[in-house]
Amino acid sequence: MTLAASCGCASHPDSAPVSITFSDGFSSTHPIGKGGAQPFREYLEEHGPGVGLDVEYFAAGQLGKPKDALHLLRAGAVDISPFIPAYLSNDIPLSSVGELPGLVEDPCAGVEALMPMMKPGGSIYEEEMKEQGVVPLWGVMIPNYKVFTTNKPITRPSELEGSLIRTPGGVGDRVVRELGASGVILSNSDLYEAVARGTVDGAIFPEMSVKSYSLQEVLKYVADDANLYTTTVLYAVSADQWQSFTEEQKAVLDKASEVAQEGACRSLLEAQESARAAILDADVEFVHIDESTKQEWNSALTPIRDNWISDLESVGLPASSVLSEFEDRLAKENR
Repeated sequence: MTLAASCGCASHPDSAPVSITFSDGFSSTHPIGKGGAQPFREYLEEHGPGVGLDVEYFAAGQLGKPKDALHLLRAGAVDISPFIPAYLSNDIPLSSVGELPGLVEDPCAGVEALMPMMKPGGSIYEEEMKEQGVVPLWGVMIPNYKVFTTNKPITRPSELEGSLIRTPGGVGDRVVRELGASGVILSNSDLYEAVARGTVDGAIFPEMSVKSYSLQEVLKYVADDANLYTTTVLYAVSADQWQSFTEEQKAVLDKASEVAQEGACRSLLEAQESARAAILDADVEFVHIDESTKQEWNSALTPIRDNWISDLESVGLPASSVLSEFEDRLAKENR
């Protein structure tokens, strides 16, 4: 039975199908690509034709990287693409609320709490996504950004003072500054050489990405229990394209997004377990942080939330209410 028949949707045999250009910034082997983008594409390929949708897929940044996605979506160069709020903090600062330290332990609960705020009618959508001309469809959170170092193990946040630490930007910059270190912005591909040469003392990096860049060969220690923050990845459609869809087409995209979000979350958790095992096998030392010392990390990172609120509210953005709403939604998801 086709989706059109099962849901009562009308097919469009007499009109030319709408062709969607789906530009993915991740490869098909990346956990987000494998668990999220691929099921999303497959669902659209299976159910889209019944409601007049075709999808043309381009993987691994062939049409542009996530940092360029908002521009590409607004320009109509692509119809669907992922973007990362951490790379776009000047354009969509409220969208980084889920990345603040000490909030998200379960990335699946985190993204379930965040997405209603991102979609039409949600607080973040109305404040900044609407202006950007995009409609978020689904998302994922990359968990467990931790401090990896080369020359010494880190137990207390004060031990990072004066260090040069690679940061991916966004909330990561705030974290590094608050811990007394100096942030260095490097691409992932340049990080291995920088660590090997001693240009930087370490990096804030997610465990699941370490092996992809062979960083377990040059990074020797990781502060295991200091889960500093997460990174949000959002897949969105251009607002112009979304408004042109029929209700039946929107329903198919919504269902494909549901499948993708659930799959990406599972895939990331599996990748996390596998990555941890690989890092251990490479003799990287996981430095345990006991409960009393963990409080030192929490105390050191707490001002980041306050500063995030004050910075954004100074330019007229409702950061405090957005954070409160996210915390409330997250508490419900974690029950």
